Amino acid sequence: MSGYTCIDFETTGLFPTRHDRVLEVGVVFVDDDGKVEGEWSTLVNPGRDVGPTSIHGISAREVLKDPTFADLAPLLLQSVAGRTVVAHNAPFDARFLRVELARCGYSWTGPDIPALCTMELAGRYVRSSSRKLSDCCRAARLDVAGEHEALADARAVAALLGHVMAATYAPPPWSTLVNESRGYGWPVCDSAAMPEFVVRSGNAPVREKFWLDRIVAGMPRHSDSRVDSYLEVLESALLDRYLSAHEEEALIETANHFGLDRTRLDSIHRDYLTSMSAVALEDGVVTKAELADLEIVARLLGLSRDEVAISLDAAKAAASRPVAAAFQLQPGDQICLTGQMTYPRETIESMIAERGLAAGGLTKRTRLLVAADPDSQSGKAAKARTYGVPILNESALFGLLLSMTSESRQP
Repeated sequence: MSGYTCIDFETTGLFPTRHDRVLEVGVVFVDDDGKVEGEWSTLVNPGRDVGPTSIHGISAREVLKDPTFADLAPLLLQSVAGRTVVAHNAPFDARFLRVELARCGYSWTGPDIPALCTMELAGRYVRSSSRKLSDCCRAARLDVAGEHEALADARAVAALLGHVMAATYAPPPWSTLVNESRGYGWPVCDSAAMPEFVVRSGNAPVREKFWLDRIVAGMPRHSDSRVDSYLEVLESALLDRYLSAHEEEALIETANHFGLDRTRLDSIHRDYLTSMSAVALEDGVVTKAELADLEIVARLLGLSRDEVAISLDAAKAAASRPVAAAFQLQPGDQICLTGQMTYPRETIESMIAERGLAAGGLTKRTRLLVAADPDSQSGKAAKARTYGVPILNESALFGLLLSMTSESRQP
């Protein structure tokens, strides 16, 4: 067999290992040329409460007599065997698929499910800074309808896949993953009677868009796909402006799943807040309501109000372009910090590291010396002038960091 199986799940929550379950399955089959071959979809009885109906639009009454995931498991396995699984934020859906199959007794010790991620592909082939499926489709000028509906989202994934395939060549750049998928050792299951599909009674509600939605839509992509996958889950968790203790623990578990340790996570959160402040300042004004939201997000990320001030200062510095536009930092550049900084040195170093730069000593290869006072007559400053190394203050550094394009960043 060959071809692609585009999958989307609507779920009771974001964390499968914390007892969240699949509520709806959408599957669209696409051939090796990018053409849709067929599709199926159904609601699923999760065996627990349905979670936020205000987001997915599925009520508890609707799923009472629906098939369970165990009823669907044989069909799902037949739908993916020998084919390449495709999803938007594929690690999320692949993780849900594996955990749900394990609950049904289909447990296996093989490697993670190989899956093609349209969120990652869109970062390379679509001019959209947003990670969201709907935003990526809009940027690709694809006419897709519906959001938070499994089949509608699976169709959008299929359309985005077709768009990317048309922009590439044969065999596609992901052909290694395709070959891996064809030989992947899915659990063997006996054929079962076709379950009775159940479609939802109405469309998912159109959720009121808040200021945070606009900010999230304009957030820059990250070049490390693991970080992007984590941030997609984080953004979904943040939109209600609340993180329960359960969600905080689950986010850490999700980050660990992506290989992001606590130190890296703190750095990612600080960098995320800084980028969020830059988007908020695009219109030149941060209102009281916007500032309050930034402070809420900072608190949810384990950051202080002082770090909101840091992030806004960085955004203002980037907007004012205090350094010549021709001067750009590149991944691998080394930056030396000297003297007493206004903000904690570890905060500055984390922003530097998250953009693929290095903080270190002063050498002839140092790209920048950052000092509280660029006119300092310290020994390091004198040596920097001898080497021809530019000396900047913290605000100018922040401006340069935010001016780095997402394409230029490295994990």
